[in-house]
Amino acid sequence: MKKQTKAAVAAGAGAVLLLGGLGSLAFWNDSATSPGGSISSGELSLDDCTGGGTWTDVNNDTTIASIAAFRIVPGDVVSYRCLTAVNATGDNLTATLSANIGAVTGDEDLRLALDASVTATANGVDLPSGPTGVQIAPTEASQPITVNVTMTFDPATEGLTAQNQTVNLSATTLTLQQNDNP
Repeated sequence: MKKQTKAAVAAGAGAVLLLGGLGSLAFWNDSATSPGGSISSGELSLDDCTGGGTWTDVNNDTTIASIAAFRIVPGDVVSYRCLTAVNATGDNLTATLSANIGAVTGDEDLRLALDASVTATANGVDLPSGPTGVQIAPTEASQPITVNVTMTFDPATEGLTAQNQTVNLSATTLTLQQNDNP
């Protein structure tokens, strides 16, 4: 083979190797900004109860001066009422307000015999409630609400179960949880 042919084959092989090592060939491309704008997130929060709240013996519709001195029995219903505020803004936002006594400490039989539920009003109007809690819809600003946490001592408690026992209800919490979006 002639020197010129060998040189041409070598140069061609070198060019193929160089092109293969560099990746793909570049083609024209461009980018532009998309039509858009800024987006803002909403808010979901619950203020602490204000003013200390009040306890009521629901069975007798009387105020309980000291919940620590009240001796609850099966079938009794007591309610804690307090003022708070819900801050709920956002498109497609709904939430459920519930009462949780899972962290309440004390004697287990009495704790297990108590069932907590919650209701609420805004501007004197009952908010929709269900078995999981109170349904909250978005507002433009902080929405003051009155919350009632009701504790029912299971009327089916029998024998010596939960007698002479104590629980500390101060660990009861109100929970505001966003619902799944549709």
